[in-house]
Amino acid sequence: MTARIQALGTAMPDHYVFKQSEIVEAFFAGQPGWDPAFAEVFANSGVERRASVVDPAWYAARPRSTADRMREFAPAARKLGVEAARRALERAGPGAAAEVGDLLAVSCTGYSGPGLDVHLADDLGLGDRVQRLAIGHMGCYAALPALRTAAALADASGRRALVTCVELCTLHTQAPRTREDAVYLALFGDGAAAALVGPGGGGPTIVGSATVTVPRSEERMGWLVEDEGFRMWLSPRVPALVERGVGRLVEDLLGPHGLEQRDVDHWAVHPGGPEIIDRVQRRFGLGDAQVARSREVLADGGNRSSATVLFILEQLLASGEVEPGQWIVALAFGTGLTLEALLLKA
Repeated sequence: MTARIQALGTAMPDHYVFKQSEIVEAFFAGQPGWDPAFAEVFANSGVERRASVVDPAWYAARPRSTADRMREFAPAARKLGVEAARRALERAGPGAAAEVGDLLAVSCTGYSGPGLDVHLADDLGLGDRVQRLAIGHMGCYAALPALRTAAALADASGRRALVTCVELCTLHTQAPRTREDAVYLALFGDGAAAALVGPGGGGPTIVGSATVTVPRSEERMGWLVEDEGFRMWLSPRVPALVERGVGRLVEDLLGPHGLEQRDVDHWAVHPGGPEIIDRVQRRFGLGDAQVARSREVLADGGNRSSATVLFILEQLLASGEVEPGQWIVALAFGTGLTLEALLLKA
């Protein structure tokens, strides 16, 4: 691959932003089935604030069906996705939108038809001939296969490809029934992120990718579309399974390029939760600075599913810490249990 991530853009809702320390008493503690012991889960989540496209009071008015949630999803996802994508296009310079040949719209938190891909193409002025691909229900790791696909499309066509991830996780807020429910309710927030991928120009080159699906792990993490929204389940064994599989993943990523772990200067680790970051850091012996961006993004916005790793890459590349020629590994994890990796060269 020779395509580069030429520009990144992110966006978060600005109307309903709440501190983790306050939302427990203000909202969750009043939900049916709440156990006061769940407050510890929120306190230990590594999240300091999150944002939502709906006022938490929306859930108090009456029980919310999946139809209610999808009616909120379509306009909110359109607005937030356009904001993130427009920032990426503006950073790429004048005329960038006219050079987009492919649009990849990513989300696992909502559906409509016409879909997010159609709405983004229209609102961004990409033209009626832009080729579109909607990527759904892959979860937190979806940005990396989307970037891999965008790079292949850009290499083949010589044109730019725009990846836009929009995840409105809080639309699926439900009353917690177990401690595992409390874990995902404490972690997830809303956000959108976009990456413009194309031949030449600045930004890191997308060099390679790797995928590992942990055997016999399908029941450890996933979600179902139910009448009251998308219900997630998350086994407490997920961090251990990630730690077990991530070594082989990184070997598969680096080996074909004659690289070893010590050759990698920067890591963008999807913060599925603080324990995920801890275990990846321990598995590879990373310094605190090498996972600092992951912890910062988790603290300021929570886990935004597929968009999260792009928030991390945006902060990392804007920090001035990455020097030309250095290697970057991006890691993300999700249902399956699937582990994804992307190799970038600055």
